[in-house]
Amino acid sequence: MSHSSGKTSIIFVILILVLLVSSTAIGFFLYNQENQMRKGLEAQLEESHQQQEKLQADLKDARKQVVLLQDKNKEADNKINSLMDEIELNEGLRNELKKENTSLKDTVEAAKKEKDKVRSDLDETAKKFQETQELLKAEQDKTKDLQTKIQDLEQAKQQADTKVEEPKPQTVISSAPVTSDEQIPSEPIHVSSQNQNKMELDKIVVGQQEGTKGRILSVDRETEFVICSLGSNQGVKSGDVLSVYRGDKYVGDVKVSRVQDEMCAADFIPPFSSHKVRKNDIVVFKQS
Repeated sequence: MSHSSGKTSIIFVILILVLLVSSTAIGFFLYNQENQMRKGLEAQLEESHQQQEKLQADLKDARKQVVLLQDKNKEADNKINSLMDEIELNEGLRNELKKENTSLKDTVEAAKKEKDKVRSDLDETAKKFQETQELLKAEQDKTKDLQTKIQDLEQAKQQADTKVEEPKPQTVISSAPVTSDEQIPSEPIHVSSQNQNKMELDKIVVGQQEGTKGRILSVDRETEFVICSLGSNQGVKSGDVLSVYRGDKYVGDVKVSRVQDEMCAADFIPPFSSHKVRKNDIVVFKQS
């Protein structure tokens, strides 16, 4: 009997070591992935800053061109007014100065064309100025989105680091087969090292932990999915349906698509969408 108990203890210790090594490896993998994603986002942010500076320089040049065109427009108006004054002064001498009057009319027409051209250039420049402002606003919005994603990734990294450092509870899983008449407990059994020799191994299976609550870690509104703080360690598996609550208010359901030890990714079940969920909303197993 003691020989069998010793073998069981050895197997139990080996399982714990394997779980610890696996958890550590997964933690380092997630940490490396997050670093790579953060570097990529920082590069995009830097590129966005450069584009923003370029757009600001273009905007400044456009403003200078607008001022120059306005000055030309004023000069053209002054020239036209001056020519019109000369025409009025020379009306009494029209017969004698017909040739000169014709030349002056041609000059006036040329000045009007020049004024129309200046106005057209001014309108085109104003249109380009408006387009430049819209592009600048779009780049600023993109920069804010990138900064928000970087903050979310940093928070996810801190949470992943914290979870890697947390000690895992010791869970005993029997290798005996489970029949349809046996009751499947909803929570894993934690066995202390002082009582290991006093307990007899029963048929135990780790399933979904009833009453287990998680929360929304991040929301991806572009691809319509969420990251939840429930994983395979809490009994989550691909295809499970989780319910989302805000306080005591039910807001919708999501379906698990990818699972890790301490977190999972889930897609929205219509009519529920990313516009109705918020970060830190509560998630629980959907009651059938």
